[in-house]
This record gives sequence, structure tokens and C-alpha cells, in this order.
Amino acid sequence: MTTPATAGSSWQDLRVSLGPDAEVTGKLSFSTPTRIEGRLKGELRSSSMLVVGKEGVVHASVQADQLIVLGEIRGDVTATARVEVHPGGRILGDVRTGCLVVKEGAVLEGGVKMGGVVASPLASSSA
Repeated sequence: MTTPATAGSSWQDLRVSLGPDAEVTGKLSFSTPTRIEGRLKGELRSSSMLVVGKEGVVHASVQADQLIVLGEIRGDVTATARVEVHPGGRILGDVRTGCLVVKEGAVLEGGVKMGGVVASPLASSSA
């Protein structure tokens, strides 16, 4: 069965843009599918698919089109299309998205607002 997050190129095959040995503080923006395996503090935006891998620890506000979480996010999340939290994945913060999938073994601690129109991640006026 193909889901929106696995249609076309698989998220498991994404190139890692921030490896497990990397630590970044600040604002990062991506326009291509991206996988984070390192540590990030600050703000993270993607107008495409964003994967927080098993080694990824993100202490930031996160905005993306599609978000797949296998690691940890501490901060509020906004995803235009979809958020998937896989076994071992953790979101500690509020989530706003068009579609939310929380798989068995995942953790979500925070409020959820799902459905309706969610603004595009890079269309924010705070540039």
C-alpha cells in the first residue's frame, strides 16, 4: 500500500543533510527533501519533505510540507500536508497539520489541531 509519504521516492532513501555528528544553532531552511540526524536548536523550515531521523534531536519550531519523525522534536510543529510519528519518534509540543499519523510506539505530548488550511512553511512573513 502506498501512502502520500512513501509515494515516489522513499523517505528512507533521502540524503542526510545534517549528520549525527553535527550540532547547529540557528535557522535552517530547505527547499528539497531533507533528513536530519544531528542536533538542531532554533528554527527549522522546509517547503518539501523533512525527516527527523532516529539520531535527530530538534529543539526548535518546525515548519514543513510533510514531516516524518523517527527521532525527537521539542517545539511546535506546523506541516501543510502531513505529520507521521513513527515508533521511537517523539514530538513534545503542539502540532498543526492537515493530516496526522501517530504509530504505535510513538510519543506525542502536546495539543493537536488537524484539518482546514495550513499555511505554507516558507510563506511566513517573518523572513
